[in-house]
Amino acid sequence: MPHLWGDTEEIRELTKRILEEKIEELLKEKGEVSMNDLFKEFWHSYHQFTQYLQIRITVEKLVEEAKVIMDENEKISIAKISFLDWGKLEEVSVWDLEHKKDDIEEKQEIIRRYETIDYLA
Repeated sequence: MPHLWGDTEEIRELTKRILEEKIEELLKEKGEVSMNDLFKEFWHSYHQFTQYLQIRITVEKLVEEAKVIMDENEKISIAKISFLDWGKLEEVSVWDLEHKKDDIEEKQEIIRRYETIDYLA
């Protein structure tokens, strides 16, 4: 039986990441969508049953990771976190925080690389 996401680890990670990014864009655009809307958006008549499973499993994984919220009617919306910032209550999506964290890690890696450069060489 072939792997649901692809034959290599890189392809599996890329497929999951791309699908997650498309779901994030769709939710930011529309605010809330149903599972049927997702299937209509991504699963066209030429796709196989594996694409249906990929969409379903990705959404369930996003719910487990607390990136989206799915109600009993399978309506999906972006999960948000509230926090106190300088005396006022801020509400930010989990994805925005994750993107900010990735950006900080990338900048830290750049700083680390610059620190290892020997300018006298």
